[in-house]
Amino acid sequence: MKQDFHFSPRPNRAAEISWRRWEPAAFEEARTEDKPLLLAISAVWCHWCHVMDETTYSDEAVIRTINERYIPVRVDNDRRPDINARYNMGGWPTTALLTPDGSILTGATYVPPQQMQRLLEQIETFYRENKADIQERIPRPSESKRFPQTGESSELRASIVTAVLQQIRQAYDSEYGGFGSEPKFPQTDLLELLLLEHRVSGDSSAYEMAAKTMLGMSRGGMYDHVEGGFFRYSTTRDWSVPHFEKMAEDHAGLMRALTGLIESGKNPEFAATLKSTLGYLQNVLLDPQTGFFAGSQDADEAYYALPLEERRAASAPYVDRTVYANWNADLAAALLGAARVTEDPMTLSIALRVLEGLNETFVDESGLLYHYAIAGEKPQTRGLLTDQSKYLRALLDAYETTGESKFLQRGANLADVVIARFVAQEGGFYDRLSDSEELGRLAIKDRPLAENALMAASLLRLAALTGDDAYRARAERTLAVYARTYGSAGTFAAPYAMALQRFLGEPLSVVLVGAPAQTEELREAAYHLPAALVDIRTVDPKDGASMRVHGFEDLSVPSAILCRGTACTAPVNSAEDLRLAFDKL
Repeated sequence: MKQDFHFSPRPNRAAEISWRRWEPAAFEEARTEDKPLLLAISAVWCHWCHVMDETTYSDEAVIRTINERYIPVRVDNDRRPDINARYNMGGWPTTALLTPDGSILTGATYVPPQQMQRLLEQIETFYRENKADIQERIPRPSESKRFPQTGESSELRASIVTAVLQQIRQAYDSEYGGFGSEPKFPQTDLLELLLLEHRVSGDSSAYEMAAKTMLGMSRGGMYDHVEGGFFRYSTTRDWSVPHFEKMAEDHAGLMRALTGLIESGKNPEFAATLKSTLGYLQNVLLDPQTGFFAGSQDADEAYYALPLEERRAASAPYVDRTVYANWNADLAAALLGAARVTEDPMTLSIALRVLEGLNETFVDESGLLYHYAIAGEKPQTRGLLTDQSKYLRALLDAYETTGESKFLQRGANLADVVIARFVAQEGGFYDRLSDSEELGRLAIKDRPLAENALMAASLLRLAALTGDDAYRARAERTLAVYARTYGSAGTFAAPYAMALQRFLGEPLSVVLVGAPAQTEELREAAYHLPAALVDIRTVDPKDGASMRVHGFEDLSVPSAILCRGTACTAPVNSAEDLRLAFDKL
């Protein structure tokens, strides 16, 4: 069983604790032996998780107490984000002490050895002496609710976007860039919203905030100037001293922000940063055998302090080769944008290989994705919304980039399954399948704002790309769920504001008639139109039924038609005429 767990790479005794996996057997054992559970949530890349292994979980008394008086369960945050979402105590490591049914008695993050020993003794005694009161005072997880107050479609107004942007402006650090004080995280959703606002309204201050933040990170300690790639966050306000782990997840958002900055055409430095970042991803995280990206690379302050030649001679920090579907889909989507601005066919090829690999390896017979896979083993943990939402966006990006209908068909099929399986009666989507295991607080239904916002944005795109307004209606109902409660998320409501921008605005629709290869030049021209939001459809003459349905059977090939709302241009046949048609529209 020990092979299921990852411990600190440095000497430690954490494996001497009789860790169980999160599964029914562990909860049944706790009930049968009438012992509280100790839930430890860690991550492969997490520095303080390693310290906890080397100190607290290597302490003789702590090891003995846990093994004798608790049922210890260890969970990797990256592999089970649904568990982390319900039990995290403010960071990693999370230390949660639970009743046998999974209710929380108390919890903390890093706990030093002596303090941990006292805590273990006190909570075990409290549990043993107060069982009746605990059952009365602590609601069972299955009885807990987390539903936000659902709003109405009429409340979906531009003022919401303005309010979220105002929160971001208030949090902005005008001296160093970024948001808030130390520690400083990239917060790439905020950068993307600012760049979208710049495109929509022409607000130069929105661009400057995004640009200054990116320059602060890329010029300072947040960026690895030797091997490329961004570190996870800065411990200082001025971006000078990072926490040295590198995350696949972060690089997806950072590449999207860099792509948006490059498209503004105002600073060539961003192109150099993107190129260097792509080099890191391809040289370190990409597995050339499988075509997938690894999840993360460990922090190692001593290694990253070495100059280039000494680094080459040293052992690089550990790379977690676990493949996460959501992060790989997110990277694929970001790489599609990067390929566009760099005009690099290799980057495009890598992105498409990731998407084909996910389709072949991670999608089950029902059409849903599993969450992660270890080399040589079958994928695990099926039915998390994060995987479906990130993959759907990537599929739509691939369709618009290549014009290949298979990606649109896969996206529509996935959306249909998600609507059938994840949708909540009150609107929105749950973060996990309701018919899968519901141990402990997994019984709590949750509709996370960010994942629902991304689903809504993708459904709006699907409606535009397929002509099926049912997707738009579902997106509208999803957005309405948060119309009254988005404010409690503060700046974390940025994904919601971006989805709302798409819902309230009138994205430019470009319909290309012709095979993907025939319409390549027009497709490239469509991407460069100065519009904030563009939906690009490709209708292939090989699909005669589709041509008739959409009324394009009499058009010459290749052709393009531009529409905004109900206003459309006459068909054009060249990139130059496409731009002229846009100006007239």
